Amino acid sequence: MIDTKKELAVVVLFWNDSEKTIRCLDSLFKQKKQKLTVVLVDNNSESKYITNISKWFKKKNIKKVLVNKKKIDKKYFASKKICVYLKNKSNYGCGLGHNFGYKFCLENDFEFIARIDNDMVVPKLVMHNLVKRMKKNRNINALSPKIMFYNKPNMVWFRGAEIGNNLKFQRNCGSYSPKGHKDDKSFRGLIQTDAVAGCASIMKASRLRKTSLSDPDFFYGEEDTELSQRLKDSSESLKVDLNQKIFHNVSSTVGKNWGKNIYYNYKYRLVLVKKIGTFSDKLFGYSIPVFKLIVSLFLIFRLGHSSKILQKYYALKHFFQKKYGYYDRINYSKVDKFFYNINKKTDLNQLLKKINNNYKL
Repeated sequence: MIDTKKELAVVVLFWNDSEKTIRCLDSLFKQKKQKLTVVLVDNNSESKYITNISKWFKKKNIKKVLVNKKKIDKKYFASKKICVYLKNKSNYGCGLGHNFGYKFCLENDFEFIARIDNDMVVPKLVMHNLVKRMKKNRNINALSPKIMFYNKPNMVWFRGAEIGNNLKFQRNCGSYSPKGHKDDKSFRGLIQTDAVAGCASIMKASRLRKTSLSDPDFFYGEEDTELSQRLKDSSESLKVDLNQKIFHNVSSTVGKNWGKNIYYNYKYRLVLVKKIGTFSDKLFGYSIPVFKLIVSLFLIFRLGHSSKILQKYYALKHFFQKKYGYYDRINYSKVDKFFYNINKKTDLNQLLKKINNNYKL
């Protein structure tokens, strides 16, 4: 009898990266004790990256099932060597980009849906253990493992999130540690969290169906925190299993464009405050970046270099102009080019030249 049980689908979104994507896929196809279907969502990558991944599929004898409809024949789910391939018409970013994968999983009645970013490496038993935990604790709607740095495997990057109020909201909303914490015995067990990590999490499909998908207003960053608030229906529904670890090549999605990364982080933190913050959160959340911009203006004349002034200015300007989500989906190349080569030491003359001679955002 052919086993067509659809227990777990893993959505992997990628854009213009084959090396890390292949490394992620390889780790997923090596999972033990857990049958899963990989749903690879291509955010309109260039052909050379698609070719590299297709060659790897052929080398590993993995059948790529190109899908242009909501449902596919259930016979495909019997194989461990298939990858469902969805191609988006444009770079839709994180929020909307993942939704096409989620919709496919819901249409095909999977019990659990995992999101694993393409810059993750998953140890062989992690998916099995996460599904086992979800089955054992039926009140959990979404679950993340502990996330380690790929290049510093003994350092913890994510161990749960705490969303505070007002000033604390601004600092702790993501609760990811840029430098990391050394892993030790205190980082063990099942703990409560205010948000799961979008780059590595598993959700009940039934809960996702009820709460709707990722908010398309989030092009890059914070969409996981916003979705977590809708997935949550009790104090016990969002958890982190610190006994399971996964490895993350941090910030590889944005890449080496430091300026663009800062711009997106500032802008989408403001969008998050708008979406889920209280009145006092918004009061502090909107005024603090303005204050930081004023401080940066003082420092640029005092120190002679930009720090993050241009990113802060455009993040604030575009947020209040409601230029996020759709705006970034049609202007991501323009944003990338504008912030390219801007770093912490870019001086005032270079900034003025950039603004005067370059196109404006």
